[in-house]
Amino acid sequence: MSDNNVDPSSNYRSGSNNGNRGYYSNGSQQGRGDRGHSPDDEIDLKHLFAVLMRRKWAVIGITLLFTIGALAYAYNTIPVYESNGTLLITESQSSRGQIGGDLSELLSATYGFGMGSTLGNELQIMRSRRMSNMLADKVMQQDLMENGQRFPVLWQEYPIDSTVVSAGAVATRIRNNISYGRVDRDTEVVEIRFRSYSPMEAQWMVDEAINSYSELSTDQNRMAANSAMRFLEDERRQIEENLREKEEQLKQFMDRSGIVAVDGQTQQLITRISELESQKQQVRTRLVAINTAIENYERQIDEIRPGLAQQFAEGVGSSMERLQFQLAELETERMLLLNRNPGLRENPEREPQLVQINNNIAMLKEEINRVASRLVDESEEYLTFLRSSDGGIAGRLLDLRTRLIELNVEKSQHEAQQEVLDERLTEENRFFENLPQNMVEFARLQRDVQINEQLFLTVSDQYAETAFWEQTQFGLGRPVDYGMMPGRPVEPRTRMIGLIGLLLGGVVGMGYAFGREALIKVIDGTEKMRKLNYPVLSVIPDIKKVVKEKFKGDDTIPVADGRKVSSTILTLVDRISPVAESFRRLHNNIVYSQPDEKFQTILVTSSAQGEGKTTIVSNLAVALTEAGKKVLIVDLDLRRPKLHILWKESQRPGLIEVLFEDVTLEEAIKPSAAPGIDLLMAGTKTPNPAAINQSEALRKLIIELKERYDHILIDTAPYGIITDAAPMMRLADGIVVAARFNKTKETQLEHTLGNLERIHANILGTVLLGFDHHKSSDYYYGNDNYYYAYEAYDEYHKEKA
Repeated sequence: MSDNNVDPSSNYRSGSNNGNRGYYSNGSQQGRGDRGHSPDDEIDLKHLFAVLMRRKWAVIGITLLFTIGALAYAYNTIPVYESNGTLLITESQSSRGQIGGDLSELLSATYGFGMGSTLGNELQIMRSRRMSNMLADKVMQQDLMENGQRFPVLWQEYPIDSTVVSAGAVATRIRNNISYGRVDRDTEVVEIRFRSYSPMEAQWMVDEAINSYSELSTDQNRMAANSAMRFLEDERRQIEENLREKEEQLKQFMDRSGIVAVDGQTQQLITRISELESQKQQVRTRLVAINTAIENYERQIDEIRPGLAQQFAEGVGSSMERLQFQLAELETERMLLLNRNPGLRENPEREPQLVQINNNIAMLKEEINRVASRLVDESEEYLTFLRSSDGGIAGRLLDLRTRLIELNVEKSQHEAQQEVLDERLTEENRFFENLPQNMVEFARLQRDVQINEQLFLTVSDQYAETAFWEQTQFGLGRPVDYGMMPGRPVEPRTRMIGLIGLLLGGVVGMGYAFGREALIKVIDGTEKMRKLNYPVLSVIPDIKKVVKEKFKGDDTIPVADGRKVSSTILTLVDRISPVAESFRRLHNNIVYSQPDEKFQTILVTSSAQGEGKTTIVSNLAVALTEAGKKVLIVDLDLRRPKLHILWKESQRPGLIEVLFEDVTLEEAIKPSAAPGIDLLMAGTKTPNPAAINQSEALRKLIIELKERYDHILIDTAPYGIITDAAPMMRLADGIVVAARFNKTKETQLEHTLGNLERIHANILGTVLLGFDHHKSSDYYYGNDNYYYAYEAYDEYHKEKA
């Protein structure tokens, strides 16, 4: 490194007496308030990348920490297994055509077979509480899996506490872990999935869900037949007893009275009454099936929306009562007419009365359908709201509501028909009053026998028909694939969790890097010094590090004539060190950058205390004397003087004694241990340093000293916090502002420079002291000149050693 080497980072422009100020003016068009910022607030990607590179180990460490944490979580999480099976939802294999009976048609229509039961409805059944309760009962009854271990779903806390929980808790767990969904929109196949800590339990639950749905669906389909069969069985037994009783009474009467027959008219009356009673029995059976279906649908609706079923049912009775009664009268009249004239069944057009009845029945049915449609539409607005808010549940409600209204209409019709039949039976039975007394009892007994015979045959046929119908009903689900035992867990997804941990760690790491960078308010590189738009006169390495390595940390070093100085004056005690070279660079950048300017009085200040002003002044003085200059150092930091500590000289007499006591300059100025350097200490502490700095006596003293020395270096108080030296700064030929690496705050230094500008001080530039190229941000921000220079210098000395 050459003494004449000018630091290119100084950015000096020569050629005029005011080159410094002219440079600042031209180089800072955006103004001091915008110092360090680009005119356009654009994102500097290069800078962002530099921040990441500077904090790369922190980013890498945080990323690895999150990734390892995520993987540790994944490997310590209990694995979850999933099994799945498929079920084809088909319409019941039984159909009305297979049985052919009126009752089977009623049961089939009542419970929706052949009506296109929707897949959405069946999915709701699968998701119902009844389904989960069935599975809960089965698993609690089973208790142990094939391997002898208890089902995990039964544990209080798996795998810690194996206490069996309640059935309700098991049902809730099953409902939370099982899922039912359509495989494809174009198919009627449902996929059942179950997740468990045990692969064996997962498979078992899927299989049992398929079987339980089939059982539930079969029971649902056979519900009407079961109710009707119980009713018909009781009816048949009662009718059979009545028949035997009436036959015995008729036989006894015939033996006692000798009457064996009635006349033809009475026989026709008895036949009509038997037919009416048979018809009434059929209506009663139909009402049993309808009422059972209504109860079933109301229960399903109330499970979804309590009280809604009653709202649907209330709108049917009043609107339908009159129409249903008229329809029942017409149908009863048609039945009696056909019974009297069986031939009309094949050719109804031959009888005008029958044609008229059929037309009236058709008109009434059309009117009933219209009223029923209106009832369905009345609640459409409410159900439309449900559909928008509840999705599939609203669709299920719509289907149930429609069937419930249809069933209530049909119930109303059969009740009206039963009422008409009761009225006709009452009228027909009045004819017995006109018969002879001995024939009345015989006719009544014969009527009762015939009625019970007809009823027994009717009920027997209905019972057989219902039993056959019940046996042909099966569930709507047909298993396609039962569950398979999973070979590997579906959770935790170790790779995915690791990737998430990696990404999250990267984001947090980058956030930390940018946040840490945003919180750094100190000067940690020359790049931040340059942003202040003042020349960086020199970058001085960490003196403490050199002293520790070179002098084992000794604070005092002996020099010529047995005198001692501070080890921080490295330009004197270690002339070939990089620190000494950096002070020579400071000397060159001040003296040779503008040959036309004579910087005789140079003042050194800083933004805060402890930033190395005295060290800079002392080492710069030695560098100036190497060029044959005579230099005086004046300690004007009257509050915290330190010049005497570095040079190991007495503090008194000094400047205060010269100004206020009868001490001459010759007595106060002391020659230093370095040839060519004299020292003027601060002297006795004074209570009013500001007044001394503003005094005319001090100004005259400096003028007098300029006649004796080539250069006067003045060490002042930090201008960032104390403004004592403001009058002297205006008189100085140049001002050097010191900053300490990783200590001086950017804002404080910028504020100090701004205050110096306001008093029109001639700022020569800045000096960065205590620089550590290993910790500097310059390497990452593209300004790596100092890094490589000091790195090469270290390597050179290592090889030399």
